[in-house]
Amino acid sequence: MLTAAECKVVLATVTQRRAWLLKQLDTSTLDDKTREEHMETIKLLDSVIKKLASAIQRATPAPKPRPKPVPKRTAITMENLRVLIAEDNADSAELLIDVLGDFGVKNIVHAEDGMAAFDKIKTSPFDLILCDWDMPHINGLDVYKKAKASNTLRGAHFIMVTAVSEAARIKEAVQLGINDYIVKPVDIDALEAKIRAAFNMAAADNEEPAS
Repeated sequence: MLTAAECKVVLATVTQRRAWLLKQLDTSTLDDKTREEHMETIKLLDSVIKKLASAIQRATPAPKPRPKPVPKRTAITMENLRVLIAEDNADSAELLIDVLGDFGVKNIVHAEDGMAAFDKIKTSPFDLILCDWDMPHINGLDVYKKAKASNTLRGAHFIMVTAVSEAARIKEAVQLGINDYIVKPVDIDALEAKIRAAFNMAAADNEEPAS
């Protein structure tokens, strides 16, 4: 059986032959017998052309459907915020998940160590990453470095959530480009304020406006 490419070559040759025969029919000196033979040949070529075109269509793979574009969000809210929590301590992770849930956050993914966090950052887009500093395999700072070097952060707001409070280490993190940090034990109000400020969210409904 001919491939699609081979069918196209044959089709081009047959089409050229048909065009030549049609040109011959315009010749006034052509005798009736030859004219009749040419016309029969043209009919055969028409049938061949139709079959070749059909064979090419069958042999050509259908184009893959384009993925539907993900609708862009007009604004990031607590409800549509996509959050990654990188925390190896199960109790601390559960606390953060509960706190975010109280804020109204619904899209939360948990990574139990540094490598798992990096793998999730590579494969999924996040708006906010809350990352512990000291974790197995690679620490939080290295998670940020690897994600930044591989261009997989996709603009995520990276907050280091850590018990580390030494000024030198915090300065190092900020100099590398970490967006913010919050020291354990987490101040719930401070965390909410940082998130709202990072994404230009309105203040919570129960928060009294400043006088």
